[in-house]
Amino acid sequence: MMRTPILIGATLAAAIAMPVSAQSLSGVSDTETTIPYASDGGIRQIVKGNGDVLFMRDRTDHWYRVQTNQGCLRHYDQSMTVLVDTKNSSRFDRFSTLRVPQLAIMCGVASIRASEAPPQVDSKSVVTLD
Repeated sequence: MMRTPILIGATLAAAIAMPVSAQSLSGVSDTETTIPYASDGGIRQIVKGNGDVLFMRDRTDHWYRVQTNQGCLRHYDQSMTVLVDTKNSSRFDRFSTLRVPQLAIMCGVASIRASEAPPQVDSKSVVTLD
């Protein structure tokens, strides 16, 4: 009798520990990634998506869809400055933060996935802003 609760508990613990798969979005990878970040910077362009989404272009012209923590960018305007803090790392990852000085806010990074250019940059893009 003792084995059943232990097996159920072990199965439940394994299910909780498994990463949640990313929602599939057209033109966006389903796999999490990082953005290489040199000492002189790594982000060339930032484009606002919907909600808490930013699209970032790195120094090698690769695009990424960056999801910040919920509600962080609700007052962000494309004309505002975004500062990147990689925590002295050589990459922008989920431990990095974004600061918007005009709003005095700091946003955490929930997800980074490779992406095609957003529609504001490429009118033929299949990427949605969500």
